[in-house]
Amino acid sequence: MAYANYYGLGARVTSTRRSVAKQAYLYQEWIAGRSPYPAARPGTSKHERGLAFDIVTSSPADLAVLGRVWESVGGRWGGRFRDRDPVHFEAP
Repeated sequence: MAYANYYGLGARVTSTRRSVAKQAYLYQEWIAGRSPYPAARPGTSKHERGLAFDIVTSSPADLAVLGRVWESVGGRWGGRFRDRDPVHFEAP
């Protein structure tokens, strides 16, 4: 977040560790078509293990910049997933 703030990207963390129940809810929302972002099946999400976080920025271009920075330090960025999830950042 320090990088984002330093460069004025206005990033804000919206989700970190999740319970299995919260993950199940988000997964059902995705399956039902009520969420623009994909969610992993309960029991398979890195959010449930505290190894992922979601952020929002003022523009998709800013997310792409942060995604490249995150990947440069070994992380995985959801913007490159088959089911694109540009707000998602996870540990390798």
